[in-house]
Amino acid sequence: MRSVLGWFNVLLIALLCMALTPLAQAEPFKPTDDAMVLETLPRRDNDALNARIASLRMQLNAAPADFKLASELAERHLSRFRRDSDPRDLGQAEAAIAPWLRTDNPPALALILRASVQQSNHQFDAALANLNLAMSKTPGNPQALLMRASILQVQGHYAAAKESCGALIFQDTVFAGICLANVLAVSGQPDQATALLQRMLTQAPPEQGIKAWAAASLAEAAASIGQDAQAEAALRSGLAANPRDAYLKTAMADFLLAQRRPREVLPLLADDIRNDNLLLRLAMAEQQLGSADARAHIDDLQARFAAAAARGDRVHLREEAMFRLILLNQPEAALQLAQANWQVQKELADCRILLESAVAAHQPRAAQAALEWLKTAGLRAPSLLALEQQAQLPAGR
Repeated sequence: MRSVLGWFNVLLIALLCMALTPLAQAEPFKPTDDAMVLETLPRRDNDALNARIASLRMQLNAAPADFKLASELAERHLSRFRRDSDPRDLGQAEAAIAPWLRTDNPPALALILRASVQQSNHQFDAALANLNLAMSKTPGNPQALLMRASILQVQGHYAAAKESCGALIFQDTVFAGICLANVLAVSGQPDQATALLQRMLTQAPPEQGIKAWAAASLAEAAASIGQDAQAEAALRSGLAANPRDAYLKTAMADFLLAQRRPREVLPLLADDIRNDNLLLRLAMAEQQLGSADARAHIDDLQARFAAAAARGDRVHLREEAMFRLILLNQPEAALQLAQANWQVQKELADCRILLESAVAAHQPRAAQAALEWLKTAGLRAPSLLALEQQAQLPAGR
């Protein structure tokens, strides 16, 4: 069984990739011209991760019964999906372990890998079922516990998420601490969460994925209670340890955009636009600056959404809501997306986009669930309090 540390990058996939889909209830996009470009796929040459995937594929072709090779190949595809947002990698990850999933007694690791694919596709209930089955085979499995806690937190099942985090204490106190702090940060104890994450960041081992997780978690918790200087310091610390981490880049870009510092976003993201999330933030920064480059990137995002619609892809509604609201000025469409997204996941970013869309669309009643969540979470950043005030229903309504 792989260690928790060796497995951590697989878990981080879900943390970043809870984010791009077509408009809720929209008809699938059907191109009218065979020459129409639906999506520009990233190049896959001259890259260490791509080379490793190719090598593993060749080895597995020569030894198709080797589960160790198959599971590593699946993990590498999941890592590339986190980096590139290319949905083909999710299918290829599951295909690598499919022979073992079809058996009467699939290995726990195969079930966890399938759960990771399902989590990335926002098939949360199916993922939980596979994680529970994996834990029935390997009680106390740390990978399953950590992923289970992440899903339950996103769904708003905080008591159950805390239980999974608590079970991790027997495996690794740092992982348990970060896990628990993330739940506390959105369930009424953000100050306690911030203090705990400060301690966990200093205790986290040097593995880059763990530092990135702790840093991003601390940054979000600190920013949510108005401690912007601490949030920025945590993000810069994380990026210094792992400058290519897409999750941290996304978090830093969001922080800078909220601070109206778009010029700092450009060098951070300019060389990494194959990731949809990062391209979206780059276009938002360019729009804030009034840059002519924004138009081409908005068109690129539009094409990527069209390709997602053609696939029937309904994952990551949050980011398309941001795209519709901020870049296209379509508040009603953004609100539909944000409402559909809230039915699936309930994190701070989901709350924010629902409130912003409802305010922009002059439909505050549509954001009442998010308002209730925000009050229960106990968050008090000035920007959140201002948004909360704007979204309040007039007296007597």
